[in-house]
Amino acid sequence: MREPILKKVSMPPTLFWAPMYIACMNFIMQMAIMVILMGAFPGEINPLTFIFTFTVVHVILIVYGAREPHISKIFQARGPFLMPTRNVYRSRGHKLAS
Repeated sequence: MREPILKKVSMPPTLFWAPMYIACMNFIMQMAIMVILMGAFPGEINPLTFIFTFTVVHVILIVYGAREPHISKIFQARGPFLMPTRNVYRSRGHKLAS
């Protein structure tokens, strides 16, 4: 009964062996940069050059994903904590209350 739940937790989703969420963000960012550059420099940018950059970044993501399979969850959990906090009481440093 517990086996499917444990498998989902222990094996995070991947997209071509890279962490899925980070690989999707890589694809979206590469496509956005390609469209912007092709619009800014019409006729000068070859879209096939982005296959090379996409492949290089994807291989780097595969290496990091093999070392830390839960890296996408780490980034998702860290996101809300990167915002600066306001201190409740006037003091030095980041404190919510003292």
